[in-house]
Amino acid sequence: MLEGLNVWRVLKGAGVKYVKFIIVDLFGRPKVEIMPIDAARDAFVDGIAYDGSSIPAYTTVNKSDLVAAVDPHAVYVETWNGGKSALVFTNTLDGDKPHPMDPRNALKQTLEYVKSRGYDVKLGAEVEFFLVKGNPPSLVDNGAYFEGYPLKDSMPVIEEIVDHLYLSGIGHSKTHHEVAPSQYEVNILAGDPVQVADQVLVFKILAKSVAQKYGLTATFMPKPFWGMNGSGMHVHVSFWRDGVNLFSSYKEPTPELKAAVAGVLENALSNSVFVAPTVNSYKRLVPHHEAPTRIVWGIGNRSAMVRIPYYGMKINRFEYRHPDPSANPYLGFAAIILAALEGVEKKLEPPRPVQDVAYELEGVKETPRHLGEAVKLASEGAVTRALPQPLVKAYLSLKEREWADYLNSVGEGWEKSWNKITSWEYERYLDVA
Repeated sequence: MLEGLNVWRVLKGAGVKYVKFIIVDLFGRPKVEIMPIDAARDAFVDGIAYDGSSIPAYTTVNKSDLVAAVDPHAVYVETWNGGKSALVFTNTLDGDKPHPMDPRNALKQTLEYVKSRGYDVKLGAEVEFFLVKGNPPSLVDNGAYFEGYPLKDSMPVIEEIVDHLYLSGIGHSKTHHEVAPSQYEVNILAGDPVQVADQVLVFKILAKSVAQKYGLTATFMPKPFWGMNGSGMHVHVSFWRDGVNLFSSYKEPTPELKAAVAGVLENALSNSVFVAPTVNSYKRLVPHHEAPTRIVWGIGNRSAMVRIPYYGMKINRFEYRHPDPSANPYLGFAAIILAALEGVEKKLEPPRPVQDVAYELEGVKETPRHLGEAVKLASEGAVTRALPQPLVKAYLSLKEREWADYLNSVGEGWEKSWNKITSWEYERYLDVA
């Protein structure tokens, strides 16, 4: 409690006028309680009282009085708004215990379990997104990968976003134009997975706020345009013990790294709904355009689902290319970590690494065809059973409803709509994914 009060004093002394307390919903979207700085003092000590029944699937109306405890280690000043407000993350309580519906709690509990098994995890994320105008969206530049010429409509936005990544406390990040026109990538540096998940949300809020000032939308919809690359959220993972990176080696992957990769591949189908969670996600997961469709791994192979970065033949992590930026980072990261842990604990052996272009492979497992299939496969997964069961049940129910809403809206089934982006998807995902 004293720690929270000290944070409040620092924010007030820094001139912050408003505090935005963040509660994370099952989709990984921020819900916010806004308080003037003086009124927020008690909240830093006693938590935020709120109506949990108004957040989809959190609780019922007859048990709706919930309290969210402030995390004093997860505070970010909105420098892009002149520093007048601060984002503060919370964890919802069930009495004096973590509430099972809070995905931030689920990731924290996952890490506690991993630590009890003797491991620490570091995780980073490459987040891709588009800058667009209007709905349905139009492109705002014609740049290509690593574009070097000035792009007058998008480069000022990107420069301002990167400035505030540093100023807000996320830290330095490299960025570049991605393969598709109007597409960019920002790297969230590796660290504690809860902190990285928080920073993914802060980055989304930041990017959307800055883009709005220029009359644009920063969209994290996985596939806003058919016929070009979609946006991924490539997740980089390493396991550590006693301060030593168990995945660090030269030329050849360590046994622990190979076992972790085997666990991720074995759970890829059942984990798909957590890392690629929208109808639109499965329009990204089609051959070519650098999206993984074959459940294979490779060393330095960007067509594989799991890639081992191999710069200068040095190895220190795996890169999981299945996730996209519409994912709830807390649930997605938890699922990835649990899958890797299963591989390490059971000393699983992966298949041989793939050197060929993975899209051309035959006779190997592929990603689910659509969200409906991903929901069904999730119920069969070991990771699904390891996550808080009330949360999983509610999450999958919401995803079933999302799939049904899509089918009812388009009225022509997946077979006739998988290769085009519908108005239903733009309305559902463009602004809020």
